Amino acid sequence: MNISKKAEYAIRAVISIARHNQNKPLQISEISASESIPVKFLEQILLNLKNNGILKSKRGANGGYLLAKSSNQISIGIILEIIDGQFDPIGLKSGNDLGAGLEKCFVDMVNIVNNHLNQFTIKEVLEIEKSNDLLAFEI
Repeated sequence: MNISKKAEYAIRAVISIARHNQNKPLQISEISASESIPVKFLEQILLNLKNNGILKSKRGANGGYLLAKSSNQISIGIILEIIDGQFDPIGLKSGNDLGAGLEKCFVDMVNIVNNHLNQFTIKEVLEIEKSNDLLAFEI
């Protein structure tokens, strides 16, 4: 499964916004700098995510982007679908005829991947990051 650079940037941008103080918008320049995403590309991505209800924006000097939903309501799968469209690695939806057996195999695989991505939330990503940041000391 290949994920486009645009989708990778979208996921990283949403995670960056989720990490930030929820009451204060995060500016495009801050996201661009922290995630090494070109500003012009990021503007398009964030506008797309805003238009699809993932983000909201605030205008002005203290403006920027905030999550439009709670981080536990935003899945990796929904971001990927907004940016790249539905996961269809071998063109099943375009009528690629593989034969019944092979088609069942790939349909099952697509369903497993989609279910995982649609259940894995931004909140879970942040929780994993937090647990990896903790240091364990034993005496």
